[in-house]
Amino acid sequence: METEVLEEKVTDYNNIFNEKDYSKRAGSGGAQKATNNFYTLVTEFYEKGWGQSFHFAPRFKGESFRASILRHEHFLAVKLGLNSKDRVLDVGCGVMGPARNIARVSGAHITGITINEHQIQRCKALNGATTINHLLDVKQGDFMAMPFPDNSFDKMYAIEATCHAPSLVGVYKQVISKLKPGGKACFYEWAMTDKYDATNPVHVQIKKDIEYGNSICELSTIAEIDQAIKEAGFIKDETIDLVHSNYGNDEPWYSTLKSGWSLRQMRHTKVFRTFTQYMLNTLEFLHLVPKGTGEAHRILIIAADSLPAGGELDIFTPMYLVCVRKPE
Repeated sequence: METEVLEEKVTDYNNIFNEKDYSKRAGSGGAQKATNNFYTLVTEFYEKGWGQSFHFAPRFKGESFRASILRHEHFLAVKLGLNSKDRVLDVGCGVMGPARNIARVSGAHITGITINEHQIQRCKALNGATTINHLLDVKQGDFMAMPFPDNSFDKMYAIEATCHAPSLVGVYKQVISKLKPGGKACFYEWAMTDKYDATNPVHVQIKKDIEYGNSICELSTIAEIDQAIKEAGFIKDETIDLVHSNYGNDEPWYSTLKSGWSLRQMRHTKVFRTFTQYMLNTLEFLHLVPKGTGEAHRILIIAADSLPAGGELDIFTPMYLVCVRKPE
C-alpha cells in the first residue's frame, strides 16, 4: 500500500475515535469507515501474529492455542448442526480462516462477507490454495446492508464480528432477513459483563481502550445483546458466556496476550513491544515501510493491554454465545 494511503487511513481512524459524541462517531458510515480502515491497517499484523482465525477461544489445560481455536470453531458448527446441504453465511468473515475450518469438518457451503477489499483478496488467495475452494465464496459488502436476497441462507454465524456494527439490532435484523424461515444463527459476541460498572473510571477507561484498539464504536452489555435479540425478532435457543462454562477454561482466554516465556507470549513483553515499536518507527523514517505502520502497531498494543485488563476484572467477555432462530 502506498505510504500516503496508509497514513491517511490511520489519520481517519484516529479522527473517528476522537469524536466524543457516539452518534457522530458511529453514524453516517463512521463505524464502517473505521472498521474498513482498521482491517486495512492490521490484517497483516493479525495473520503474522495470531493466524488466519481472528478470535479468542476457551482453552483446556495442556491444549495448544491452535487446537483451542479449532475446537471453538467446530463447537460453533455443532451448535448450528451444519451439514453438506447447508448454505451458510459468515458475517464479518475476516480472511475466512474459521470458514475454511468449518467447511472442512461440516461439508457446508460457506459464503463470507467483509467490508474490506484487502481481506477479500486474501480470502480468494487462501481459499484458492485449498482443496475445498468449491465450498467457499466471498463477497465484499457492509453487513448493515447485506448484498443478498432475503431468505437466502439456511444458517449464519458471526465470530467476534458484529461488535463492529453501529447498531446491534440493525445487524441482527439484516441476519434475520437473509435467513430462510426456521433458519438458525449463532454468534460469538464481545460484551461487557454484569460486573462492568459505568461509574467506575477504571472500568470505563478499559472499555474505551478495548473499543479504540479494536475499532468498536460502542461495546454492548450482555443485557443489551439479549434485548437486541428480542427487538430483531429472533427466537432464542441459548445464550451463555463461555468464559464461565464447562467448555474448557483451564487457562484464561486472554493468556496468549499476557507476557510469558513461550514464543507466542514473549511477543507481549514490554521489552519486545518497545523494541518492535522502535524498529517500525525507524523503518518508517528510512522509508522502508509505509508511514503509519508504527501508529497501527501502537493501536494494537492498546488492544493487547486492555483486553487482558478487562478479562482479569471479569468485566469483559469475547465469547458470549448467542444461538437463535428465525420464526417459521
